[in-house]
Amino acid sequence: MRWHGVYRRFVLGRHYRFAREALVPHFFDALTAYALELARLGVPRAGEAVAALRELRTLPLPSFTGEVEDVFFSIQAQLAEHWGEEVAGAVRRGLSRNDLDLTVFRAYLKDRVLAVLGDFWRLRRAVVRQAEAHRGVPILLRTHHQPAQPSTLDHYLLGVEALLGRDYQRLLQALGTLDRSPLGASALAGSPYPVSRERLAALLGFAGPVENTLDAVAAGDYALELAMALAGLGASLSRFLTDLLLWAERGGFVVGESLAQGSSFMPQKRNPVVLEHARIHAAGLLGGIGLLAHLNHNTPFTDLNDHSTGVLEPLAQVLGQAEAALALTRVALEESRFVPELLLEGFTPGVLASEAVDLLVRKGVPLAEAYRRVQGALPGLEPGALGVEAGELALWVSLEGFFARREVLGGVGPKARAEALKRALGRLREERRALNALRARVRLARRFLAQHLQAQEGLEASQEEG
Repeated sequence: MRWHGVYRRFVLGRHYRFAREALVPHFFDALTAYALELARLGVPRAGEAVAALRELRTLPLPSFTGEVEDVFFSIQAQLAEHWGEEVAGAVRRGLSRNDLDLTVFRAYLKDRVLAVLGDFWRLRRAVVRQAEAHRGVPILLRTHHQPAQPSTLDHYLLGVEALLGRDYQRLLQALGTLDRSPLGASALAGSPYPVSRERLAALLGFAGPVENTLDAVAAGDYALELAMALAGLGASLSRFLTDLLLWAERGGFVVGESLAQGSSFMPQKRNPVVLEHARIHAAGLLGGIGLLAHLNHNTPFTDLNDHSTGVLEPLAQVLGQAEAALALTRVALEESRFVPELLLEGFTPGVLASEAVDLLVRKGVPLAEAYRRVQGALPGLEPGALGVEAGELALWVSLEGFFARREVLGGVGPKARAEALKRALGRLREERRALNALRARVRLARRFLAQHLQAQEGLEASQEEG
């Protein structure tokens, strides 16, 4: 068949190159697992297909020539050429590109998401380490871009980590949806052979199969959910990076020399560009959700390229942006330094006017009257205008007094901050163990598959010797 040049350029060639670069090991894993299952069922020549796939995967896959339309048919053509049509056909009993492709796509994306989760965890650890290193450092926070209340740098960073922790959980939840195998669903109604879809899923390191066979090949929500989780991460990272850039503008956050660039015209400048580039990649994470939503919108609930092949390259690109945004933000924290005295810039006694109101109320002054008195005593909070002793007022509106009165759960009080840090470290330990367990399941499945093949190879060799 001679494909039209335009179709070859924009569809077949492009998809083949992507699959050849990123998906080939997953194709061989899925085909081998399926052939093993057919061999277990006694399907003729399936065992030979397993051996053929084992040997073929060690050879480079041909580049795209247009003779076959995709990687699957390229593998099939080589099986047929070197091992015969019957061996090549054995692995296709009940198998469709629908369930095969979606299994391969999910396996590839799962590997990428696990890598992103590792990057994500390392960023959160870096944030917590900065909180540990800057316990009790006072900073001035703003609301509506105006000076609002003092806090501490560790309190702020633990707040950021809490936000990122929820984004981490949303990405982990998306992985849970992704971590299901469509293999055995065939075209959409299920394989005509009594394959164990649970066994196929386990052989490939999935948590289990997608239960409904139509859902297995027709649903695109796994990709949409992943894009939504990444979009949330992008929004959170962008807010954190914007704060770091504002502090960098005032000199309160000095980006490391290896991450800053000078000006082509102004020799005095060292620009904190790493933060800008991290924010660019974070913005890219928000772009994925629109495309993925459109790929799923107004499509019938059946197998279609829109929400299968069509989502793969956009998701791969967004996952690459996630890796970049997370890594750049992490190294910006690790290779830069905070300047404590400049983080409190703009702080005046007037910032603690609400504390003076509280002091008067505690002395029995009605709230409305206390509010009027404090407004009248601004900007300097003159003790005489408030009717309190200067020493008492100074103690009450000091940073130490402000922090000491806020020992509520999650507050800025020293004990509350120490407990929050302890909880954050505990969460990181638990999540590292859980992430390692997820990775181990995939590694063990691949090791089991490889060992199964080696055992079969040994059996075949002994039979030949006998």
